[in-house]
Parts: sequence; C-alpha cells; structure tokens
Amino acid sequence: MIKKIVLLLLSFYFISLASTANEVIKSVNYQWLTMGKPSGAQKVTYYKYGRVDSEFYFSDRGRGPKTKESIWLNERGLITKQKISGNSYMGSPVDEVFSLVKGQASWKNTQENKIVSNAQDKFYLAADGVPQDLEFLVKAIDKTSSKTLSLLPSGTAQYQNLLTTQIESETGELKEVSLIAITGLGFGPSYVWFDKELNLFALTYGWMGMVPEGWATNLDKLYELQTKSNADYYKKLATQFTQKLTGVTLLKNINVYTATNQGLLKDTQVALKDGKIVAIGQGANALKVNKTIDGKGKTLMPGLWDMHTHISIDDGILNIVNGVTSIRDLANKHEDVMHATELFNSGEAIGPSIYRAGFIDKKSPFSAPTGKLAINLEEALTFVDWYAERGYQQIKIYSSITPAWVKPIAERVHKHGMKLSGHIPSYMTAEQAIKDGFDEIQHINMLFLNFLASKDDDTRTPVRFTLVGEKAGDLDLNSKAVNDFVKLLKQEDVIVDPTLTIFQSMFINKAGEVDPGYTKVVDHLPANVARGFLSSELEINSDNENKYAASSAALLKMTKKLFDAGVRIVAGTDAIAGYTLHRELELYTLAGIPNNDVLKIATVNAARIAGQENVGTVELGQQADLILIDGNPLEDINAIRKVALIIKGNQLFNANEINRAIGIKPFVAD
Repeated sequence: MIKKIVLLLLSFYFISLASTANEVIKSVNYQWLTMGKPSGAQKVTYYKYGRVDSEFYFSDRGRGPKTKESIWLNERGLITKQKISGNSYMGSPVDEVFSLVKGQASWKNTQENKIVSNAQDKFYLAADGVPQDLEFLVKAIDKTSSKTLSLLPSGTAQYQNLLTTQIESETGELKEVSLIAITGLGFGPSYVWFDKELNLFALTYGWMGMVPEGWATNLDKLYELQTKSNADYYKKLATQFTQKLTGVTLLKNINVYTATNQGLLKDTQVALKDGKIVAIGQGANALKVNKTIDGKGKTLMPGLWDMHTHISIDDGILNIVNGVTSIRDLANKHEDVMHATELFNSGEAIGPSIYRAGFIDKKSPFSAPTGKLAINLEEALTFVDWYAERGYQQIKIYSSITPAWVKPIAERVHKHGMKLSGHIPSYMTAEQAIKDGFDEIQHINMLFLNFLASKDDDTRTPVRFTLVGEKAGDLDLNSKAVNDFVKLLKQEDVIVDPTLTIFQSMFINKAGEVDPGYTKVVDHLPANVARGFLSSELEINSDNENKYAASSAALLKMTKKLFDAGVRIVAGTDAIAGYTLHRELELYTLAGIPNNDVLKIATVNAARIAGQENVGTVELGQQADLILIDGNPLEDINAIRKVALIIKGNQLFNANEINRAIGIKPFVAD
C-alpha cells in the first residue's frame, strides 16, 4: 500500500512538473510587412525553464518560408535543444535538430550531420532558424564577460549598440529601442532593433520588415536611422581603404586586355592621369611619373559590368573587390539607389558606378516588393514619366503587368528615349512581348516559357521556375519554332539577360552539397556565409535530378544558340555581388562562347548598351575603370576571380587589404 502511495505521489509530482514547464510566461506577436502591407507573421511563446516556441512565415510572390521552432536555453542563454520544421523560401523542406549534452553538440539538418566536442561555451546558429534566434544570440553574448561568443558551426559573434531612439505605438505607448549591429555572421554587420531588455523588436530591410503588432508605423523611421548607421560603417571602410591617385600613375610590366580588336598587349605599360588613360606603351616614357605600380606580369583590363543587380550600400564593396566597377540596377527603392549612387560617386563609400532602370508592376497578390505598383494602365504610364523625369535610362516591367498594357507602355518608354525590359508578363508569350515593344528580356527561363507555358499557367508564381526545370530539357532547340523565335530576337535586336547562375543553383544544387556556382570561392568566404551555399532552393532528389540537370544544360545550349545567331547578351547576376558574375561568365565559356567574346560581353558591350562610350576598353582617353588580375583571362576565364588592384577614376583599391578586412581569404598572393 505504501509503495502504491509513493508511486501515486511521484506521478502527481511529475505531472505537476510537466505542467509547470509548459506554463506560458508571455507571448509576442510580430507582423511581417512587405511594402507596408502585412504579408506574414512571427508568433513567439515563452515558457518556464527556458523553452521558447516560434512560428514564422511570410509570403512573397507565391514564395516564402514557413517554419516552426522549439528551443531550450540554459542559464547562460546557450541553446541545449532545438527543433525546426517546415519549408524554406523556395519550398524545399526544413528539418533541423540540435542538442548540447555534457559539452557535446550534435546537429542534423538537410545540409549537415555533425558532432562537436567541447562545445559547452558555444552558441548554435541554426541553418534554417527564425528571426527570433537573433534575440537569443544577443542575450547570450550579453551574458559573457568578454561580450564575445563562439559560434557553432564556427566563428565568433559580438555586438555593438549604435543608437537609441524613442518611438510611439498606434495606441500612444512610448518605447525606447536600440539599433544593435551584430558582427561575425557575414561580410558586414547584421542590424537588429531591440528594446531595453534586449528583446527583439524589429528587423527592417527597406521594402520588407518585421515589428510587433501595433508598431508598424515606425518601420520607416527605423529604416532611415539604420540606413544612416550602415552608411557610416561603409564610410569608415572607404576612408581606410581608398588610395587617392594624384599626378601620373604608371602601371608597368603588365599585359593588357584592351577589349578591342588588338588582342592581348604583352609586357607593356599604361599611364593614368586625372582619372583617364593618357599613355599606353612607349608613349608613357616621356611622362613625369608620380606613382609606379609594378604589375609583375599581371593583366590589366577594363572593369567588369554586372547588368542585373538590386544594389545596396553593402554590395558596393563586394563588387569592387571582385573587379565589378559598373552595375545596372533593375529594381530598387528610388531613395535607396540614389543614396548609394551619391555615396559611390563621391567616394564616401566604396562601390561601382550605377546605371538605373525604373521598375513597374501591377498591384496583385504576386506584385514585386519594390518599385512602382500601378492599379491601371494610366497610372503605369505616369510612372514611366516619373522615372524619365529623374534620369532613369530604362524601364523594367514585371510578371503581374496586364499583357494589353505592354504596347502602350513600350510606346511611352520609347517616346522618352528609354528602353523597355523585364519579365514576360503572365499569360503572355515572349514572342508577343517582343512584337509589342520589348527591347530586352530578363532571365533565360522567360525564353523557354514561350514554348512551355500554356494559356493557363500563372507565371507570376514559382511555376516559372519549376515548369522550366521539369520540361526545358525536352525542348527541341533546333525546331522551327525555336529557330524562328531566335531569328525574331535578332531581327528586333532584343537583348537577353540570361542570369544562368541562379538557374544552375536552382536546378542542380542538392541540399548538403556546395552550390555549384560558388565551389571555386567557398573556401575563401566567412564560415557563416560559406555554410549558406549548402542549402538548396528547390528539392532536388533522385526522382528529379536527371530531369533538372538536363534542363540546366538546355539553358546553356540556348545561350550559345543566341550568341551564334548574333543576339546580344548581357551578363547579369540577380544574386550575391561579385562572385556570381564570375560564375556567370564561366558558364558562358562552358556553353561554348570564346573567352574573348565573354570578356567583351562583360566590359565594352555592356558599356555601349548602357550608353557609355568613355569606359569599357583600355584605350587612350578612356576613363580609368580598370582592374589588374593575376592571370590571363583569354586562356582561363577563372583568372577574373584573382583581382589584385581596382582603379576607379582617381581611386585605387587593394583587393587583398579589403578582403581581409571583411573576412575573406585573398585570392591573390601578396
């Protein structure tokens, strides 16, 4: 009887303990907003004894993550147990578990399966975590005496409180929040807003952001303050790493790829003055030289152009260290792109020259999260005028545009002397878009959709990716229909912006394997950046890998077919700055385009398409937009990854110095 009573009391005790452990301390509901409108949420529930549950999702043009997380924290704020499930932004599965027991950490996700000893003092960064994890990280850092915390899988993190401001809720409540910069997670700081108790308050990225319910009206103010702090960070880097060139600068003992018909000039010299090329070869001997740079057999060539970006101040330095001195922005918030342009042009921040395309879409559930959103054709036309008045060179339209709008938009665009480009609107063929006035098509999948999409396929959704992934490999590229279409592109001089790299990543990359676009650079990058290249966007498995690989190969074959037919191609990325352009050019060579032509695509051809006659070649009188690389790109296109020096006007940048400062292992020996 006594034994039964003891067992009964013990059962009551454990039931009571479990009930206490599940006792809710508080819940916080966050809104995710896109262009100021709710498009997602994060719900966080805190329990006794260190357990926190989070649910997070947002919707972006039919895409978006949806995850659930349970996490257990010890008294030091370190994670002892974590479970995450759901799907990633592009829909691939998320299934992640972590545990820390007696100093041994073990974790498994779709990318990794690892065990690490002596991990009792380290904080685990989940591969597919939710925004709430940033709060746990900062609180754990705050509990350390050094205010620095070792991370799993690798690296260290610390934070700095940059500023504090007061905000007001929709109901009149006042609150002080602080902008914190976390370092150690990427190339530069990660900015997060916290309250006095270091509770996560807000994330803001311009057109997207997250904030507790009732506080959404403050996101614009927080973004402005964050933008200023971020600019101050990059201004400091510019002060530290920009060398001013005065008088005559001579680069000697170099080979020169001119991007003209001269081929490679061997063992020569180039002189610069006032930001221009003033002598090549023997002509430099008569000049009084103020600074000499011994190129030691390296190759001088024009700076590279990325013709498909969405530029931020953060991207500026990555472009420059990778030899990208000019970019074309194809969709952005006007204030942001103008701010970046001002900083880069003045030299206050390190970055490329920017050429702008204005962005227009129709308001719909699948509208893009930036630019101008029109409710009718008349408003779309006024947006064309608005961009023209502000000096934009081009208009890009997007997938939700009504097909009947294309022709009048094209007419208005051409009236202003601008070009029209974009996605092919849903329920419209590329052939019809060309006939209605398209001057350029973004993304090579849009060409394939001309043949693969039915009248019922809504290409505003991810079907524009999956349909091509599943069927492009079966398309006969030598069929009359395809040949006639390519002839139409050539006849109408329609430019194609393939962005092959993003589709290679999407169609080939399996979870747990390094993205093929970055295998040649991943070992040079910060550990937490490199880890991101192990994830997949689509679920590629044994059932579909052959089909998707065949489609990936078809994209390269189509690119070569376009080149052979004389269709003009521009090299764009729509992905991580610098490194993606190198891979894009490598893919063109793998498609069979000769190195010399590939280099021209990314230099002189791009400059002329952008309407610039004074850059893009190494010739007398041209602007000094130049890069010095360790190797001969005519023999090996991979040499473009080995950037040693960058010259932009009167500014000189040493790639190794900057790379080390932002956590990148140099690509060139000192």
